[in-house]
Amino acid sequence: MTSEPDRDPSTPSMYPSSDEAVEQAQEAMGPVERILKGLPVLRDYVDRELRREADRRLRETIAQGLEGQRQRLYDLQQRLLRQGGLRYLDDVDNAVQRLQILIDRVKHAGSGYTGLFDRVRVREEQLRALYRFDRALAQRVDEIRQAIDRLRRAVQEDREIHRAIDQLSEKVAELNRLLDRRSAALEDPELLQPENAPEVGPEWLAQPPEEIPDAEPSSEEDRSPPNPGP
Repeated sequence: MTSEPDRDPSTPSMYPSSDEAVEQAQEAMGPVERILKGLPVLRDYVDRELRREADRRLRETIAQGLEGQRQRLYDLQQRLLRQGGLRYLDDVDNAVQRLQILIDRVKHAGSGYTGLFDRVRVREEQLRALYRFDRALAQRVDEIRQAIDRLRRAVQEDREIHRAIDQLSEKVAELNRLLDRRSAALEDPELLQPENAPEVGPEWLAQPPEEIPDAEPSSEEDRSPPNPGP
């Protein structure tokens, strides 16, 4: 039997390490999948002791997504500088600063919340409304990514750059307004109702759990004991 020759350590292995495999899997994910992977699920908000941790994880995921987009925007700003697009630099710098302020706000948004976090039990409809708020935040981050894509194309083609900057600024403002609504709902959980929940694309509502253990029923009918039968 012939033995396998020793492999030159400088030659890449055909079998990736576990770390490399994780990196490859992450690279294969689309932008929607990457941000959804970090979001809390409905069950994470049921237990009062876990709610703050779930909210912290949400804010970290949103902030990381925004930081990646801020870096892309900064790189685009440097490209404009090299290409002589000085007339756009102030507007792009303003967008960079607004994005940084938004990132700081997301990171520190949950430090003073009471409301929802102090309740022992939360109704199922409130949890589902909060779930939609979380997914809507993630969707707005992706819309900012798309707005930066449009700005990059506008810079490449040297046309409608001001319009693309304005569209990006509006997307940042939309995310700020959504944060205002979510913050108000966390302070007053009675605002967490289906009619107050934001619109979310179906791809952002991927596989919500059908049952929420230990959640307070949504109606008196739900609270009634089951019929014991004959």
